[in-house]
Formats: sequence, structure tokens, C-alpha cells
Amino acid sequence: AALSHDIAEFARNFEAQTLPRSVVNIPVVVHVVYKMNLDNISDGQVQSQIDALNADYRKLNANAASVPADFKPFAADMGLEFCLASRTPDGQPTNGITRTQTIFDQIGQAQSPDGKPRIHYTALGGADAWDAARYLNIWVGRIGDDILGYATFPGTVPGAEDGVVIDPRYFGTKGLAALYPPHHLGRTATHEIGHFFDLYHIWGGNENTCTDDDGVGDTPVQRGPYEDCPVHPQLSCGNRAMFMNFMDYTDDACLSLFTEGQKARLWGALQMARPGLLASDGCKTASAQFEILPEKLPAFPNPASETLTVQLPENVEVGPETWWLADAFGRTFQPGAARQNGVFWEIGIAHLPPGLYFLKVGNRAARFVKT
Repeated sequence: AALSHDIAEFARNFEAQTLPRSVVNIPVVVHVVYKMNLDNISDGQVQSQIDALNADYRKLNANAASVPADFKPFAADMGLEFCLASRTPDGQPTNGITRTQTIFDQIGQAQSPDGKPRIHYTALGGADAWDAARYLNIWVGRIGDDILGYATFPGTVPGAEDGVVIDPRYFGTKGLAALYPPHHLGRTATHEIGHFFDLYHIWGGNENTCTDDDGVGDTPVQRGPYEDCPVHPQLSCGNRAMFMNFMDYTDDACLSLFTEGQKARLWGALQMARPGLLASDGCKTASAQFEILPEKLPAFPNPASETLTVQLPENVEVGPETWWLADAFGRTFQPGAARQNGVFWEIGIAHLPPGLYFLKVGNRAARFVKT
């Protein structure tokens, strides 16, 4: 609760600004856990889900133009792109997909005798998570009971269980998923990953009340979820309902937008609760900000909390203009006191808010996470 409050405060402070200035890549590992061969979905179906996420989170979805005129000013490019991980946590090549056959029915809701969710643990019939600080773990396994998927909010579970679970019938747009409309366009994962980044349902935590909200200023207060594919406008709590928001329950074909306020909250979660994803090397392509900086500047430890040690190039004159320090939003900061030890410099960073930062000296740059 305290973490979610801090994320909300972050979002309130920054939702009026342009966030972020470049796209950040989120490395994904998909753990396919199946009993029936039917549920051992193809690589193509997995990739179709990644493609759907990239369209939805970049405001490139085919139905973006269907957002009603009164909501168009709020529609956001979330600034996230997703890739199937190209390297394992220990640096080995991978296609970002693991496959595990299980003996358990409905593995997505099966529990061991001590109450642990089986799908998250190899020893319990599922698949172990990859480092949850550096990868978005998505488990694809049969759930049942008409549950399409679920996700964990930041800071609520141990890393071994942190991530998203989606039923294979509703994962992606091809293969098995194509047979199960109206949830056949990959929006179950779009919705659940929203939860993973601390976005709540559009109506808040409680149904059938107008006194609850999702903590986002530009999403109208709404009494409860909408289903099927309503005709706009629908009135709820005296407002026109934003039932086409990805965090509502309407059919995939009718979901079409995130808002700028949701973007601010999501980026607050990235900066404060999931900064390791911002700094992860799990994707082949670095963020746009880092790509334009040609040479690596050695910096450690990473993540860092009080002091960052960097090794400067030879013959660099250190002065007030030596250091360029900025966060993922493009805001610049003054580093703390710098102390030289040969070619190494210790730079104070205790004053910086948690998040991803870029430090540049001349034509070299370091990317680090402040915790």
C-alpha cells in the first residue's frame, strides 16, 4: 500500500509533463507450461502476443482511431516496447521462451499442499521465474473457471512469483487464441501487464460504487466494469464511461487506449518499483537515449544507492561542466560531491530519486539504476 501511494504521488507530480522522451524496451520471458499438447502454443502465437503488446503500448493499435473524440486528447503512447529476451540471466542466447510439460490440470490455479502456486516453481510442476528484477515473466498455462489471466502488483509477492499468468486460449492473436473470440486480440496480456505496472481497473478497487477510483486523474470515475462491446456514450457516476480503456473488461475489439495519466502512473512504477527492467540487458536493442552515446563509461556498483564509481577516460579535465546526468524522463540533475582516486571518481547520488539514470562524460556514457 505504501509503495502504491508513492507511485501515485510520483504520477501526480509528473502527469502534466511529456513522459518519457524515448522508448524503453522491456525484456519478456514466456514460460509455456502445458499438460495437453494443444496448450503447448507455437512460437508464432507467442510472437503475436509481443506484437499486440507493442501496438497497444505505443498507440499503434489498429483500432486507435476508434477512440471517441471526447477521449482522444487523453490517449497515450506509453513509451514501452516489449521483446522476447535474447539472453538468459547468465548471458546465454535464448529465444525468450521456455517450455515445460506438467502433470497438473489447470496449472494456472493449482497449488501445492503448502499453498504455493505450482505454475511458478519447476519443483512443483511449473517453471521457475527468471530474475524478476530484470525480466517480465509471463507464464502461459491453463487456468479454468473462466479466468483469462492475472498479474501481480509491484511489491506484493516474492520475485519467484512476480509476473503475469495468461491462459493459452487468450494469449496472442494466432494459433489457439484465434479460436476464442471475443478475447482473441491479445488484450488480456495488455490488461494484466497494466496491473503489473500498478494500473488498477478503470472503476477502482470496488464495484458498484462511485466513491472509489483508479487513482488516475484523466480516467472518469466509473461505477463498475463494462462487458461485451457497448455503444458510446455510456453514463456512469455522472460521467461518460471510458469503457474502451485497456483496464476495463470489454471485448478485445472494443479496447483501444491508455491515458496520459495512466502513463504517468506506469512510469512511476517503473522508476520506483521496477527500475531493474529499465536497466536490463535482456533485449538486444538498448533504449534510444543510450544508443546515441557511442562508448561505454565503466560505472559500478549497478544498481547503486549512495555512491557511483566511474572510470574516466584519460586526460579528461574535470570541472563543473564535466558531468551530464539525466533520468529516463530527460530531467537533468547535478551529481553530488565527486572525489578522485586515480582514474576513478566517486560521485554522490544519494540525493537522486530511485530510477534509471544516464551519466555522460565527453563521448562516453553509463546507464545505472539508483535504488
